[in-house]
Amino acid sequence: MENTNTYVRTLTLDEALHENPVGWFQYRLLLMCGLAFMADALEVSLLSFLATCAGADWGLSTAEEASITSVVFIGIVCGTMFWGMFADKYGRKLSYFAACGLITAGGFLSGASPSYGWLIFFRSVAGFGIGGASVPFDLLAEFLPTSHRGQFLIYIEYFWTIGSMFVAGLAWATLSQQGWRFLAYMTAIPVLFASVASYFYLPESPRWLLIKGRVAEAEEIVRAAALVNGVTMEPYRLAGVTVDELSIKDATYMDLFRDKEAMRTSIPLWIVWTMFGFTYYGIILFVGRLYSTDDDDGSDDKKCSFDYESIFINSTAEVVGCTVCALCIDRFGRVKSQTLFYLLAGFSVFLMGFETGVTAVMVVGFMGRIGALAASSATWVTTPELYSTEMRTVGHSTCVAMSKLGAFCAPYLIISNASDVTVGIVLCVMNVIGAVAANFLPDTTNMEMDQADVRQATRLSAEGHAKQDGTQAQRSKDGGWFAEPVSNESAEVLNALRLESFKDKTAEKTYGSGGGSDEPLTH
Repeated sequence: MENTNTYVRTLTLDEALHENPVGWFQYRLLLMCGLAFMADALEVSLLSFLATCAGADWGLSTAEEASITSVVFIGIVCGTMFWGMFADKYGRKLSYFAACGLITAGGFLSGASPSYGWLIFFRSVAGFGIGGASVPFDLLAEFLPTSHRGQFLIYIEYFWTIGSMFVAGLAWATLSQQGWRFLAYMTAIPVLFASVASYFYLPESPRWLLIKGRVAEAEEIVRAAALVNGVTMEPYRLAGVTVDELSIKDATYMDLFRDKEAMRTSIPLWIVWTMFGFTYYGIILFVGRLYSTDDDDGSDDKKCSFDYESIFINSTAEVVGCTVCALCIDRFGRVKSQTLFYLLAGFSVFLMGFETGVTAVMVVGFMGRIGALAASSATWVTTPELYSTEMRTVGHSTCVAMSKLGAFCAPYLIISNASDVTVGIVLCVMNVIGAVAANFLPDTTNMEMDQADVRQATRLSAEGHAKQDGTQAQRSKDGGWFAEPVSNESAEVLNALRLESFKDKTAEKTYGSGGGSDEPLTH
């Protein structure tokens, strides 16, 4: 029988993802990851109602009420440190499933808590599970081509918005009659759906499989994703990732601290996340404080009563915030978007502290919520782009942990005897710090995943090429406010440089042929 040669292309993962048009697979993945990501918003939005109403039922002190909120953030901090390493070692899918299971259990058991002590414990369990909320976000980011990544990572933020509105609307409709326990049960249901769906439909990250050397599994997942979208890909092989022996081992937090380039990005990023954790959750609690009706009758007795309509209207601001961020983040870049939105949130919350009229509070509160959500969304989108695959969930989880440390402190300011003016000034200052820190981050607009770690090595070459074409202004050392987002032309140069470097490294190790070229396979 005569042998025939069949040419099988060798593609990088990014090239393979670009060949798979965005369709039902990506939207199904968005739905599953979005429901898990929504869990954070559901549980956090629940806190302002839960602490007040459980405190009224059990006669809790102000410090005890604040602890109901803060213990969730302690659980999240511990959870993020655990789930980041867990996801890098055992995969994104298992981490997603286990975290969602804990959130579901903690949510339902919180509603059944017989006492304050048990409520504290079950809220910490839910918080530990919420610590894995960055994993579905990273999983979605790792599955998307550059052309749609920013768009889809903003879409997932809408699930956060829906979660906030769901809790506010449900509290408005049921809290007075059904009580806080029913509210706790209901907020756990969407995460339960996500857990069941993930068992059957959630794929593993092909990027994670590649760095683990499981190339065949990664290829099969990409092919299966294309089939779900109605596309049969031509025969191909994924170029294996060649890494040195040190980077093959599972990433740890010490690896992050040892990497000078990673720390150079992580330090300002941690500052941004800490400030956004304090200010975002602070604004939510501040709105609940301003709209609480406990003192309307002049009584010192605590009551489970709120201006539900105003709280719900305020929560709808997040829809506007998400939309504004979606319109700006690729057009103006990651850094400028964060800067503008953090400053908007700071200015608005500053005014909240001085306003006393219902209409004025509603207007500035609405603007503050828009700025806070848009800024935090831009930060969420930027973060996974700044870390390589083997370090992504570890790096991202440290950022989430920093945000929850900020959030942990927020209740002790908001649920205190501090005046509204003091609260407004503190939240404003925190937002300004976040805006300044964002300007020390590289701008990753139009860059491939895993490209930020080679950015420093290729930046000068890309800039020189861009200057010749007149397509890019003089960039500052790290991007920031004075840097334009990477243009499509410059991004192509960066991609070409990265691919050329990749070919050199894999020429002798990937299927015995140069990466990125067609290669014969004899049958």
